[in-house]
Amino acid sequence: MINFEYTPEQAREVGKKLFFNSTSDSDDKASGLKLILKAHSMHDPEATYLVARFLLDGILKANVKNGEDYALTLMCSSANNGCIQARAFLNAYCEDRYQEEYDEHPSGNLHEALVDFDGRPIKVNRQGVFTPIDAVLEYKNGSNVLTLSTNVVFLYGDEIKAPERFSKAVIDGILAWQGEYEVFGGQKLTVKVDLSFEDKVYDNLLIIPVTGTVGSTIEKVSNIIPLKIKKSQLTDAVKNKRSFATIGFKWSVNSRKNIFILSKDGCFDDYEEIKHVAKHEFGHALGLGDLYASASDSLKGVNKGTFAELDSYAINDNFYNLVMCDHHGPISNNDIEMVILAFRENEQQLYQPGRLKRKISSALGKGN
Repeated sequence: MINFEYTPEQAREVGKKLFFNSTSDSDDKASGLKLILKAHSMHDPEATYLVARFLLDGILKANVKNGEDYALTLMCSSANNGCIQARAFLNAYCEDRYQEEYDEHPSGNLHEALVDFDGRPIKVNRQGVFTPIDAVLEYKNGSNVLTLSTNVVFLYGDEIKAPERFSKAVIDGILAWQGEYEVFGGQKLTVKVDLSFEDKVYDNLLIIPVTGTVGSTIEKVSNIIPLKIKKSQLTDAVKNKRSFATIGFKWSVNSRKNIFILSKDGCFDDYEEIKHVAKHEFGHALGLGDLYASASDSLKGVNKGTFAELDSYAINDNFYNLVMCDHHGPISNNDIEMVILAFRENEQQLYQPGRLKRKISSALGKGN
């Protein structure tokens, strides 16, 4: 007999014990499954993850045309509501699909200096006091290495109760861009991120948690901004507690880069969420646009089938499990290609044209 006075968490935990216990009989397992479904109906993120897994594993059957898409939609919902298991599943699932498609294409030259899709050598050497983020691409000892360097300055006052936890989350989010990638047709590339924390006047990446005081200041500043578009974007971000990056009127290697981070509960101590938000916003500082749909930014989103190399990460028709679509998503080879082109060409790299109808990145549509 199911007790419908259970909280979502209680229903999920009792259901798990009944369903997964090796000594449970068929009636106990059936009761456990009903409790997990009940917790899912009450919007418990982990229960939703379990239901998605049951659908993908054939334990449950969806009454819809495409059961896999429905299950993955539930998985996305679970991940966006904080379920770590769902995030890990999505990342592994999409990485596997990407690798399968990637393996079908021949790799490029793995032992020479990096070249673009047209076979031209890529040179990147953006450094200096007026370059908030330095980018240097080097070929040495048989390896291509892209080093991104910036001086991080945190601006906050007494409103942040755990500043060390907040700053560590931001730093770890930025460092998430480090790693081994395969770009421009399979050429291996190592990305390194060097951070300093000096007291400089100009050459900085500013990190600003939007506390009540800062939020009020932003709203006041937005009232005197002559461009209606920028004003609406700032006020919308503060009103809806959305983090954002400012990159100047137009992104360039020399434009000022600031990352504003909001906290839905105002505590700024959610390490995992802040880390992923910082990872996404640092992508903007590196010259990448958004992949998701946003009415306030006049972005319609990218539809599945637009760029074949991204489709392995597509869950819904215009939702991709990638860092510039969902900040919990992974950083892909294509993201790194776009970062390289942003610094080489001194031009922001876009997945979609937006209000100003600017061109999309030439890294897209070229295959893996």
